[in-house]
Amino acid sequence: MSAIPSLTYAEIKALQPCGDSLKRVAKLFGGARKWNGRKVSASEARSAGATFDDIVWAASALARNDKDVERRLRLWMADCAARVLHIYERTGDSDAPRKAIVAARRFARGEIDDAKNAFGAAGAAAGDAWTVAVTARDAWADAWAAAWAAAWAAAWAAAGDAGAASRAAAWTVRNAAGDAEEQWQFARLIDRLEGEPEDWPLPEPRK
Repeated sequence: MSAIPSLTYAEIKALQPCGDSLKRVAKLFGGARKWNGRKVSASEARSAGATFDDIVWAASALARNDKDVERRLRLWMADCAARVLHIYERTGDSDAPRKAIVAARRFARGEIDDAKNAFGAAGAAAGDAWTVAVTARDAWADAWAAAWAAAWAAAWAAAGDAGAASRAAAWTVRNAAGDAEEQWQFARLIDRLEGEPEDWPLPEPRK
């Protein structure tokens, strides 16, 4: 098993976070001097009061130069999509989000290296999200959640500037999933960063 990602104050500062955010988080650990030299894991940061956004940001910044953290984030995003995919598939008539989840997981594990096809699946998933949002307004939040998470996961597999754009778009609709879903995502992120849980299961394919 890989080592649990953890950071000292100096290491998190080197990732160039927002100054105010760094000060706020440092206070959770008694200030920069007390934190300096001590490794802090994601679960410790959460227990101390770091927010979901704090830990997502730190993990994403760390992933730029840490392949294992990048792999863990890809698998986490695929889990987020898999969790709500059944709601999308109630009304959506495309299997692009399902394929994007599968491709993202395989890419994360080094089973495929076809980034072009992975990003193509992401684009298709994003298009399906719009169709579902227009035709099934009562399922707006969950349909969007399924589609953006699938697209974001595949976009991470594709990487590059296009992937960054897809991730940025995903953040604009993340809150639609609601507080309960965010708490699940937060807990699942910790599980992924600090362990090797089984993939969140995909729903049974439609007949």
